[in-house]
Amino acid sequence: MLKVNHLKAYIDSIDGIVKAVDDLTFSIGKGETIGIVGESGSGKSILAQSLIQLNPSPPVFYPQGEIQFEGRDLLKLSEKELCNIRGNEISMIFQDPLSSLNPIFKIGRQLVEAVRAHHRMTRRQAEVKALSLLKDVGISQPERCMKSYPHELSGGMRQRVMIAIALSGHPKLLIADEPTTALDVTIQAQILELLTRLQSKYGTSIIIITHDLGVVARLADRILVMYSGKIVEEGTAEDIFYRTSMPYTWSLLRAIPSLKLTLNDRLVSIPGQPPDLASPPQGCNFYPRCPFASPKCREAEPVLKEIGKGHRAACILDEETFESRKKELEKKESGGSMISNGQGSVTS
Repeated sequence: MLKVNHLKAYIDSIDGIVKAVDDLTFSIGKGETIGIVGESGSGKSILAQSLIQLNPSPPVFYPQGEIQFEGRDLLKLSEKELCNIRGNEISMIFQDPLSSLNPIFKIGRQLVEAVRAHHRMTRRQAEVKALSLLKDVGISQPERCMKSYPHELSGGMRQRVMIAIALSGHPKLLIADEPTTALDVTIQAQILELLTRLQSKYGTSIIIITHDLGVVARLADRILVMYSGKIVEEGTAEDIFYRTSMPYTWSLLRAIPSLKLTLNDRLVSIPGQPPDLASPPQGCNFYPRCPFASPKCREAEPVLKEIGKGHRAACILDEETFESRKKELEKKESGGSMISNGQGSVTS
């Protein structure tokens, strides 16, 4: 359905050219769910908005690449052609529903406008459709919701409304950018369950972008791990969580809090900061923060290499060396409290 080929999305800033998305290639099939994870600043949101050309141009520009959606290169379409695709064929759920909804209009008016933008309907027909969409997303009193302003709804209710608006055109592809941010864990679980149910009902493909590894573990068929604008590992959830061969992915997994933590244990974190994308380090971008780095890591940038069926990682270490380095590090740190998070021993 969607194939991204060698996409680059750069930002022309006062500090120089920021390589926010740097040579990304991936695809998604019909009814498939892809999770894209990484730290803040890794380029996830720029990538998401690039897929439907929502980034302001300038300062964002695309020196290279293709975004093929059912045979059409979205980078070559006019604004009018893109408007026909947005909402009708590709929709997006944004990170903050309160800033995405208009605070001075009631939910009903905003949802009816979205429905009529994608379907030839009278206002009465659109209202019936809007009520049906609100029921689909699990709102128990849709009539009351239609008459409410955004600030009168809870965070979970607003997110459900945003999902209803995104589904109003019956899109083939749904891009969810941090859909559970700022929601408590109970509401997060409900939103994730809702996305799964709606995908089953409509056959929609989903790209879910998050920094929460638990979210992609539950939803995604495949996971892309991004760091400094690049894909550094790609595979199934099982590949990423149990057979990772990339130090950055392993570091992210170590940082997941464990239920076995006590008051005396410290949380694990990745040392240092993500690189300046206007002036990235030589060689591997993760080199300055990598616990297994060697002088060879500064010589050349690693490329994604096949390490299993559908499993690729960008690291010069082979699987055997990577496993031995992990054991050496854990042994060295064994003076601390050993915390297990499902990835073997983790030292705080």
